[in-house]
Amino acid sequence: MREVQTGEVPFDGGTAVQHDAERPVFSGNGAYDYVCVTCGNVLAAGMDPEYMTRKVRVRCARCRTVNISAEVPFAPARRPRR
Repeated sequence: MREVQTGEVPFDGGTAVQHDAERPVFSGNGAYDYVCVTCGNVLAAGMDPEYMTRKVRVRCARCRTVNISAEVPFAPARRPRR
C-alpha cells in the first residue's frame, strides 16, 4: 500500500476506517495481506489485487495514515456494463 497524496480523491471511492488495530478492515481468501505504509499494521488480510483497487482507501487505527493500494495490473473483478 502507499500513502494518499494531497488532492488524490477518487470520485466514487470511500475510506474504510479501522477501529481496532488488532483486526484487519477486510478479510478474504486471497493470497496477499495489505499493511500500512507507515507502521506496518495489517489493514487487509487474505485479499486479491482485483478487490483492492484505487477506490479502496483505509485509515490505519494505529497511526491514522490513510492508505491506498499501489497500482498493480489486474483483470476486472466484474463484467463490464453494456
